[in-house]
Amino acid sequence: MGFDDLFSSFPFLHTKRLTLRQMAVQDAEDLHAFYSDTKVTRHLDWLGPDSIEASKMLIDSWNKAYAERKLIPWGITLQDCSPILGTVMLMPTRGTFEEAPRYPLTLGYDLNPAYWNQGIMSEALQAVMHFNNKHIHARRIQAEVHPENAASLNVLKKLGFQQEGVLRQYLMHEATKNFLDVIVLAMLFS
Repeated sequence: MGFDDLFSSFPFLHTKRLTLRQMAVQDAEDLHAFYSDTKVTRHLDWLGPDSIEASKMLIDSWNKAYAERKLIPWGITLQDCSPILGTVMLMPTRGTFEEAPRYPLTLGYDLNPAYWNQGIMSEALQAVMHFNNKHIHARRIQAEVHPENAASLNVLKKLGFQQEGVLRQYLMHEATKNFLDVIVLAMLFS
């Protein structure tokens, strides 16, 4: 699958329990529901969409970025039902996916707390890593994690990501305007 094929129709991923699929405006209520939970946004640099309408606009912006080859925004669902219970984002640090061998990719993800501690995110991220190996061939995928987000750090380390360091005051929180430290973890592929 070349890049033209990769971006001609959205790449659905399937695992034993999950489907990672493109999100549509019909998913806005599910998206808003889990981003409204402070357990989800506690370690983020934003508070999530503040309404269902804002969630629709966010989904539209993600799908536009996909069309521009700047982001692959998967919605996580269980295979036997369609509600979105989380998201996984894969994006180049610069440019578009055609430049992936040159630039690293960044991984981001969030999950409805009702599905925490069930291996859902590990399973979803494994599918994304496999997708990279098969279709994108990025040499490096990295993630930025708030130092207090132990669950996220554990998921990444379990998958083989290695901690590289702390970027001090790297991000400014959208609402509080406080600067946040992040831990950078990365996985290298041959």
